[in-house]
Amino acid sequence: MVRSRWLGARLTGRRALIEWTLVAVTTALAVGWLALSPTADRVDNIVYDALIRLDDGPVDDAIVVVSIDNRSVQALGRWPWPRTVHADLIDRLSQARPRAVAYDVLFTEPAADDPALAAALGRAANVYLPLLVDAPGENGAPWRVSEPDAPLTRAAAGLGHVNLTVDSDGVIRRLPLYMQGGDAVWPQLILPLAKTRVAVPPPDPDAATPDALIAARPEAITYHGTPGRFRTLSFVDVLNGEVPPAFLKDKLVLVGAAAPGLGDRYATPAAPHGELSPGVEIQAALLQTLLEGGGPQRLPPVWVLGLSLAPLSLLICGFLFMRPVVNMVLGASLILLTLAGSLIAFRFAGLWFPPAAAIGGLALAYPFWSWRRLAAASAYMQSEVEAFECEGPALPTAPLTLARPQGDVVAKQVDALRAALKHLRDLDRFISDALRSLPDATVVADPDGRVLLSNDRARDLFGSVLDREADLAALFQSLGEPSWRRFLVADTTDPGDIRTPNGHVLKAAAAALTDAAGQPIGHIVRFADMTLFRAAERQREQALQLLSHDMRAPQVSILTLLEGGQSRTDPAFERRIGDYARQTLDLAEGYVQLARAESQPYRAVVLDLGQVLMDAADTLWPQASTKGVTIQTPMGDDEHLVEGDPALLRRLLTNLLDNALKYGPAGGVISCTLGLGASDDGAVCILRISDQGPGLSDEAARRLFQPFGHGDADHRGAGLGLAFVRTVAERHGGHVRYEAGEVGATFVLTLPRVIEAD
Repeated sequence: MVRSRWLGARLTGRRALIEWTLVAVTTALAVGWLALSPTADRVDNIVYDALIRLDDGPVDDAIVVVSIDNRSVQALGRWPWPRTVHADLIDRLSQARPRAVAYDVLFTEPAADDPALAAALGRAANVYLPLLVDAPGENGAPWRVSEPDAPLTRAAAGLGHVNLTVDSDGVIRRLPLYMQGGDAVWPQLILPLAKTRVAVPPPDPDAATPDALIAARPEAITYHGTPGRFRTLSFVDVLNGEVPPAFLKDKLVLVGAAAPGLGDRYATPAAPHGELSPGVEIQAALLQTLLEGGGPQRLPPVWVLGLSLAPLSLLICGFLFMRPVVNMVLGASLILLTLAGSLIAFRFAGLWFPPAAAIGGLALAYPFWSWRRLAAASAYMQSEVEAFECEGPALPTAPLTLARPQGDVVAKQVDALRAALKHLRDLDRFISDALRSLPDATVVADPDGRVLLSNDRARDLFGSVLDREADLAALFQSLGEPSWRRFLVADTTDPGDIRTPNGHVLKAAAAALTDAAGQPIGHIVRFADMTLFRAAERQREQALQLLSHDMRAPQVSILTLLEGGQSRTDPAFERRIGDYARQTLDLAEGYVQLARAESQPYRAVVLDLGQVLMDAADTLWPQASTKGVTIQTPMGDDEHLVEGDPALLRRLLTNLLDNALKYGPAGGVISCTLGLGASDDGAVCILRISDQGPGLSDEAARRLFQPFGHGDADHRGAGLGLAFVRTVAERHGGHVRYEAGEVGATFVLTLPRVIEAD
C-alpha cells in the first residue's frame, strides 16, 4: 500500500513537478545544443533550400552572362583556347561599352600570347580578372595566392578572388566577399561590378590574423529560380559580332565557363536535385544579391537560442494544465507556427531563423513527457493491481494475474489490468446481487443525499419516487417523515418508527460509508417493514391485558361469591355466577375471533351482501324476539355483490346487529339499509345499521373500534366485537365508521362492489 501511494504521488503533486522540471531542463539543454552547434545544420539547410526555391523573383536585366558553352567549344576548338581568342572577345565587349566585365577565367600560367591579351585588357580598362587564394601555402606558408601573369595583372582593371565555400553537404549557399590573411585583403571578383551601382560591405577589421586565411563577410546568395535565368549570350556569338552592341551597353558582364566538360559546376539550393550550376551563374547570383542590398541575414546565436526556447516553454507549461490530446495539438501547432515564423522572417524581413532546434525540442518534449507520465502511470497501475490482488475482497474468481511465459511488459500489464477489471465487474455484480437480495428496502446515497443504488424492495416501497433523480429527503417525505436527517446521525438514541400514510410501520436505520482513507462517501439506509411485528406486539399486549385483567376480573368475582356467605340456593346467586362465566367465555371467544380475523387467510368468494345480512338477522332473531326488537332488512331483488369470506362477513354483520340489539331499547327497531356508491378506488356497496340507543360521546366514538373499547360508562361485553368488525372490513378492502344521529347510533360499512359481466 505504501509503495502504491508513493507511485501514485508520481502522477500528481510534488513528484510530478520534479519530473516536469526534469523534462523541461533536459529538453531545454537539447534545444540549446541544437541551436548553438552544427548538429542540426543538415535539417536547417533543407528548410533553407526550400525557402530559397520559393523565391522565384525576376533577375536583374543589367546582368549579362557570356557563357563558354558547348557550342562555343565546338566552334572554337578544344579548351583551353589561345589567349588571343580571349583578347578578341574583350575587344568586342569594349566596342559595346559595358559598365564592367568580370572575366571568370584563370590565367595563372604565363603564355606566349599574353601581350595580346594584356593589350586588350588595357584598351578595355574595365575588365577584372580572377585569382585564387589557397591554404595552406608552400613551404609552411599559411596561404598561397595564384594570380594572373604579371603583364595581365598590370593591364587588368583589378583582381578578385573566386574562392567558393561549400557547406558540409556540398551545396554553395554563401560566398565570402573577402579573403583576409594578415594585412592582405582580396575582394570577391564581382565586388567591383557591384560598386558601380551600390555600396558594398567593407572588409572585416576583426577577421585579419597573421597566420590564418579567413573567409570574411560571408554573404548568403539569393538564387532567383533555377540555373539559366540570367540573360545569357554564347561566347562564340559575341566573338563573331552577332550580338548588337546596344544589348551590352552599360551592362555588368560576367564571362565564364558553362560547358559541363569544363568542370566549373557546383550544387546550389536553387538547382533541381542532381543538377549542377555553372560557377559564372553563381557569381551572377551573388552580384544580384549585392545589388538588391544583400541576402538573408542569419540571426545571432543568442536570438536563435531564445526563439528556439520560446515555443518549447509554451509546450512545457501546457503539460501542467492541459490534457494530453490538447498538448499534442499544441505541440503540432507550435511546430507549424515555428516553420511559418521562419518563412515570414525569411521572405519579408530578410532574416534567417534556423527552425530545426525549436522543432527538435518540441518533437522531443512531448514524447519525453508522455514517456515519463506513462511510466509513472504504468508502475502505479501495476502496483495498484498487485495491492488489489492482495487486499481486495475474496471472490470465487480466477486469479488477477495471468501467467505469460512470453510477451513484453506492456502485454503482461494489460493482462493483469484485464483480470483486475474482470474481478471488479464480478465484485460489482456480487454487491448488486447482495443489495438486491436484502430482505428490506435498502438504498445507497452519496454525502448530499442523492440516491445512487436501490434494490427491488425499495422500488416496491417508494414506487415512482425512485424513477426520478430522488434523494433521501424525497424518500422520507413520501413516507410522511420530513425530519429525515435524524435517522442518519450516528447516535445510540432510537429515532423511533415511521408510520406511513397507508398504515405501514417502518424502521429506518443508516450506516455511514467511507472510502479507503476513512473519508465519508455516503450512507446505506435500510427501511425494515415492522408492521407485522408491531401487530404481534399489540396482540401480545392485548393477550396480556385479557389474561391479567379482563378475564381475571370475572373469575375473581366468581371466587368471591363462592367464598361468601350467600346461600347457594338463591336464584340470584346462580344468575350472577352464570353472568360471570358467560362474560369470561365471551372474552375468550371474542379474542380468538379477532386473532383469526387479523392473521388467518380467508376464502374469497362472490356473494350477496344482502343475503349475508339476512342470515345474520336470522341468527339473532331469538334474542331480538325476546327483547321485542324488530330488525328491518332491505326488501327487493337487487343484488349487492361483494367478494369475501362468508363466515367472516357473517360474523361481522352479526357483531354489528348484536351491538345494536344490546344497546338499543326494548321494543325498538334496528334499521338496515343497503345502497350503491362510488369511491376513489371504484364502485362500492354501502350498508347502514342504525339503532335507537343512547348513542356515543366523542371520546367513546374515538376509541370505539379499538380492542377492549366500550361505549362511555357501559362496559357490557368484552370490547372486542367492533375491533373484529374493523379488522374484517379492512382485510376485505373496505372500512367501517360510526355516525352519530339525533337518536341512537349508526354504523356504516363500505365494501368494494363486484360487477359481473352480463
